[in-house]
Amino acid sequence: MPEKSALAEQRSGTYNAVVATYKIMFRRMTDMLLKEGLTQPQFQALRVVAKYGPTPMKTISDKMSVTAANVTGIVDRLESKGLILRHARSDDRRATIIGLTAKGRRVQEGVSGKTAEFVQEALRGFTPEEQDTLGRLLAKLQKEMSRSDERASQARR
Repeated sequence: MPEKSALAEQRSGTYNAVVATYKIMFRRMTDMLLKEGLTQPQFQALRVVAKYGPTPMKTISDKMSVTAANVTGIVDRLESKGLILRHARSDDRRATIIGLTAKGRRVQEGVSGKTAEFVQEALRGFTPEEQDTLGRLLAKLQKEMSRSDERASQARR
């Protein structure tokens, strides 16, 4: 029985460390984005369009794992800020394509640069080997959590 207790305590400690790290990162990113007049979802949408080029709204929705209605609201706000443009696809006028404006590209690149600086600062105390190990372990955790999420989703059906 003591082994189970020690394992449970270890897992609890790991969970708490992951959650605390997420909270710090989320708060810092939110503060950084607010200075640029953006929200987390708006920046995520900009990143998707920057990565894939002119992008259908459905793709943005899929990549962000949010509903089409959410993407519509996000795109409305980004368009009002002059960061993106919408246009209908030439072969399917029902599909809306989202592209970055020059201003949108500058904002996205600027915030991405600040994000990279933040991550670099956070990892400064880690050796390259530790950074590699951390990256692999977090990728493994993400994969396991995704599998668990899929199983839970299938069980609900």
